[in-house]
Amino acid sequence: MSNLFSDAALPQVEPDPAPSLAFTVTVPVPPDHAFAGFVDNIHLWWPAQSLSVYGVGSFFDLEGDALVETSPENEEAVWAAVIDREEGRRLDLAWHHQLGGGTQTDLSLGFEGLPGRGTLVSLTHRGWSTAHQSVQDRSLYETFWPTALEKFQRFMGGTQ
Repeated sequence: MSNLFSDAALPQVEPDPAPSLAFTVTVPVPPDHAFAGFVDNIHLWWPAQSLSVYGVGSFFDLEGDALVETSPENEEAVWAAVIDREEGRRLDLAWHHQLGGGTQTDLSLGFEGLPGRGTLVSLTHRGWSTAHQSVQDRSLYETFWPTALEKFQRFMGGTQ
């Protein structure tokens, strides 16, 4: 009964997480080629006009353990860190929305072989909160990832 009339603070409640974003695309090559096209040739298909720090003239590359954007003046921005990588099958990244800090989310890519030598590429972007900035970031990627996957699909010789 000692807390009956007290003004004790209510416990802090973390906001519920926002739903993950999930998209798929099919490319007409085996999984190892699709994986290589995504990882080794990202600079050839990444839609810098849609998501970039430095603009269309920048260069995107998965350099070892990070996705790095390099400006025409050789400035670098790290977009993501590689968490796990299984050649030809899976790539997991810790994604950063504000360079140099800010919210981190998780991006997982899967490359699954299909009958007829094609590959189903699945992208799941999770770890969103319902905080204002996270909601804004999630909204941006809800539009961006389908655009990026469509560019990747065309680069790999596929059609919608």
